[in-house]
Amino acid sequence: MAVSLILCSLTSFSQRKADYEPLSKSQQADINSIIVANSVSSFFVNDCLPIGPINLTNFLNIVSYNPVEGTRIRLSAETNDKMFAGNKFLRNRLAFSGMVAYGTKDNEIKYAVGAAFNFAKKPRGVYGFPCSTLTINWEDNTYMPSSPNYDVAYFSFGDWDRFYFAKKKQLTVSFLKEFSSYFAIRPYVYWQKIDSYMLYDNGYTVEQLDPAYDYINKAGGITLSYTPKSQKGEALNILNSRFYSLPTQIMVDYSYNRREYKSTHDYSRLEASVQHRFQFLPMCLDLKLTGGAILGNSGRFMRFTPNYRVSSVSNIFGFNLYSPNELSFSSYLQTFTQLNFGGLLLDNIKYLKQFRPNEFINFKALFTEYEDIYCEVGVGIDHILGFLGFEFVKRLSQDNPYGMPEWAIKIRCTL
Repeated sequence: MAVSLILCSLTSFSQRKADYEPLSKSQQADINSIIVANSVSSFFVNDCLPIGPINLTNFLNIVSYNPVEGTRIRLSAETNDKMFAGNKFLRNRLAFSGMVAYGTKDNEIKYAVGAAFNFAKKPRGVYGFPCSTLTINWEDNTYMPSSPNYDVAYFSFGDWDRFYFAKKKQLTVSFLKEFSSYFAIRPYVYWQKIDSYMLYDNGYTVEQLDPAYDYINKAGGITLSYTPKSQKGEALNILNSRFYSLPTQIMVDYSYNRREYKSTHDYSRLEASVQHRFQFLPMCLDLKLTGGAILGNSGRFMRFTPNYRVSSVSNIFGFNLYSPNELSFSSYLQTFTQLNFGGLLLDNIKYLKQFRPNEFINFKALFTEYEDIYCEVGVGIDHILGFLGFEFVKRLSQDNPYGMPEWAIKIRCTL
């Protein structure tokens, strides 16, 4: 009986062993390419270098350039859980952050400081679920309304033609409350003083503010967001390493503002966005819509400015060949649609498959209170080695008062 059981076990083991097939050379090459791509891009994607209780962050913003500030040098840091490792109460509740920057042309120092505290009973982190976090931020910094990430290094290369560039001081107090892993609410208040609002037009800078007056904006608002945290599509994207991250999200932001300039003006500001990825592997379809409207007299420097940036690097969600008559609007809708083929075409070429490229075609449009509709289309390849590619962009709109090119070839960077 015992002998028969042993023989059966050995037979079963030999059968299981026979079922195993070693990876082929092509499969090993695919795995190695994923490891190499993730190793190259993970440093920038994680965007964090722990040094004791401090994390250095925003590596892609350390050195950048714009024609107003010149070469911009920036250092950013935040505390981690080692800061209060000996205190069980504060360890996952309290964190501080800071930033300092300097421009070699304007010779001015910019900075920001912040603190956050999570009031949840058993927090997994300062912003860990369930989040009940109070945040206080103060900043004295510059910003570009048309490009929130204007000081990312790779946006520094290319032509600087026409844009707004501003300086502000702002105090913001907000409270982020997560009611579930899907739904969150964020009430906030802020006080803002705009020190400068410049129009840069092909080498010339024109100040838009009257120096005889202070431009102060006080606002109170609320942000509602829906973001599923367990998404099959996102998990597949990480494993596949073909697409940039695009989590499903619905966000609505409403604020009531009081603007003080010569006299007091009250106005309401409503902005909403939705983004989603439709999966039908190996392909997927990305959709992102952003729009807003202002009711009341906000002033030009408080209007909406669509996301655009003319540089050698492609602006994935924003415009790349935008040539507007107007730079800001009281209402707008900006659309982004991209079809990703996920290697469906290029994987048939032996030596290209190992780089795990993604072929794509996209269409972007801008609708405003004016009659003209701006449109552009792009086609290209991205995610080569996890982060590189190129895009051919064609402007479809005929209205072009500032002589922008009808087409361009851009570098794609999906860090």
